[in-house]
Amino acid sequence: MTTPKPEELAELTPEELWAHYMEKQIAFGKASRALENRRKAGRLHVTAAEADIENAGPDQRMIVGPEMGFNIHNLHIFTSGRAGESERYHTHGDALKYYIKGGGQELIGEDRFDVKVGDFCHVPANIWHGTENPNPEPLVFLAAQQFPGTYRQVATPFMHLVAPQKPPEVKDLSEEELGKLEPWPLYLRYLAEQMDFGRVAMELQKRREQKRLLVKAEDAPLMTWGPGRHHIISPELGFDIYSFQLFMEHVPGKTEQGEPWTSGDAVRYYIDGQGTEVVDGQAIKVTAGDFMCVPAGAVHETLNPHDEPLRFISWQQIPGTFMQIATPVTPA
Repeated sequence: MTTPKPEELAELTPEELWAHYMEKQIAFGKASRALENRRKAGRLHVTAAEADIENAGPDQRMIVGPEMGFNIHNLHIFTSGRAGESERYHTHGDALKYYIKGGGQELIGEDRFDVKVGDFCHVPANIWHGTENPNPEPLVFLAAQQFPGTYRQVATPFMHLVAPQKPPEVKDLSEEELGKLEPWPLYLRYLAEQMDFGRVAMELQKRREQKRLLVKAEDAPLMTWGPGRHHIISPELGFDIYSFQLFMEHVPGKTEQGEPWTSGDAVRYYIDGQGTEVVDGQAIKVTAGDFMCVPAGAVHETLNPHDEPLRFISWQQIPGTFMQIATPVTPA
């Protein structure tokens, strides 16, 4: 069954539209199951030699994604670009670009920007945009993009001006203490914590209204920022982004013990130094040019026993959003 044109779809009866929808959903579902099988390989690491960023060309080339065996759902990472004197226009989910070769222009909705090596750009979901390269040499960028078929997660915090009932007091929010609560008191405690979180989430939502799109290289001095995490593109900085955020982290030399964390989907690109990533107890040595995938929910920490700092760029699922797992309908 071929898919009718948009104007023809509008003329279909409900039964005909449902039949077309289910046919296409089943085909999409079969491809989704193939990706889910690939995720089971559980890859974590891409070496600099495999990624070969220095020789990236204008054609799209995947680095981290489920089809390559990584257990990642919300985003994927690839190199892409435009050949000399070429352009292309399209839409998709949230995307972040980091320009690594050449120069050109980004047309995002009604805005147009000149871009060069070292710049960062955010392309919001569902915005018609294009990358133009009027120059003879290729324009190449590293792109993180919301995975096709996933949804933009818009914050919908649940809030009251005054809590409907006072929540029970607890010594702390440990599993042991919360486990002592009866069902209704546990719900009230959950509601109180969610409302506090919701107030902060609403402030993030207000800042998204600035709709920033570009960070110039000179405003993101990756190699001179000191120790700690430095956000580059995220909602609190005024970017209308929901799927993931971008930051640079500087891990000082002689960091022999990290701080174990869990988070959503994350991909790291190491730009300077070397160190060790520990993911669910598995220690993996990393160096400049490598990529690392940290699956959602994995306990991870970063160690740097060397004298020189370790620096990496990280694309990470925004805290408070959910991992999007495909649940396709396919025939048995």
